[in-house]
Amino acid sequence: PAWYQRRQMRKIYSPLLEGILAFYLGFEWIQTGNILAPMITHGIYSAVVLGHGLWKIQDHRRRLRQRVQEIRRSSDEL
Repeated sequence: PAWYQRRQMRKIYSPLLEGILAFYLGFEWIQTGNILAPMITHGIYSAVVLGHGLWKIQDHRRRLRQRVQEIRRSSDEL
């Protein structure tokens, strides 16, 4: 199924993305010589990823609620 394929892709891409981020943060630290710069970058990255995840959960809940209401309406019409 499609959801399983997406899950498998996420298992591959998530560690890859984390590795790239870690490499970039190390590079940023070497470039600036300031530990605060990569910490801020990581904070922004985490906030974006977490925010997107939370937004997806909310959107999924909202769509589910709409479907339940539609089913209730159609059963009331019968």
